[in-house]
Amino acid sequence: MQIQSSCTESIADKLKVLYEHTVFEKGDPFFLWPQNSPGKMDTHARYLHYHNELELGWCTEGSGIFFVEDKVIPFQAPCASVIYQGQIHIAQSNPDKPAKWYFINVDECILSAKDDESLTAGHIGAPILDDSTAEGRDILTLVQMVVDELQAKRPGSRQCAEWLVRSILYKHARLSDHRQVAPWRLAEVSPAVTYVSNHYAEPCPIETLEQLCNMSVSTLRRKFYSALECAPSDYIHRVRIGAATVMLSAENKSILEICHQVGYMSLSSFNRQFRKLTGESPREMRNRMRKKQTSPLPE
Repeated sequence: MQIQSSCTESIADKLKVLYEHTVFEKGDPFFLWPQNSPGKMDTHARYLHYHNELELGWCTEGSGIFFVEDKVIPFQAPCASVIYQGQIHIAQSNPDKPAKWYFINVDECILSAKDDESLTAGHIGAPILDDSTAEGRDILTLVQMVVDELQAKRPGSRQCAEWLVRSILYKHARLSDHRQVAPWRLAEVSPAVTYVSNHYAEPCPIETLEQLCNMSVSTLRRKFYSALECAPSDYIHRVRIGAATVMLSAENKSILEICHQVGYMSLSSFNRQFRKLTGESPREMRNRMRKKQTSPLPE
């Protein structure tokens, strides 16, 4: 199987979203990448992209941020991803704690006519799952089992993997918020989204984003509200605080160090934005996370 990055002129030149085309081997609806050991994710997100098939992921170590349509999601190993056909996404690894992942592309031809159409409807409720909830633990375990079957290549491994994928989709459908995001709206501001994902720790003047998207400031703000339900400046804060959340849970850096590393010059500004977006201070979140790490898992 090969993954080919391709795009039409209109998407490449105007929308800056790449379509990654997956060519499956005849008779094999799965492709596991890497084959034998997890691969290191780029510390700089390259481009927003989408697939025409289901993509499952398993993060074995490290942390970072996943951007899935209008969501900014901090992640930390162990966790799983469930990305549906057509969903625009991009991911960035924490440079201080690089993430390693397995990714599985799944040809949806494995689903029969008896399967509910809603299984592949592109739920946006919970694209990243970890072991902090019972549902997340179940899906993470199932994704790990799919990887094991595809690596082992035992008799019946493909059939077993197919049923495991069905179980993942049925369980994941329960978490859906039944909300759909119009991909073209996000695609219109994708140059700015990609830029922010790579440069959030630096000044991100709106004039730069305006030039990248070839829009006036007023049009850019309107397009951001349409696609992401917030202004460009608020989106930058969302990404910065998401990155800070990962660092609070994954590293022993001081809060002041984290503040500067995610792009804030002032600790008071960092604390204010952090509380606004999370409902608690950085110190409160760090203490809660540490207590959680020493507590038994929920039933």
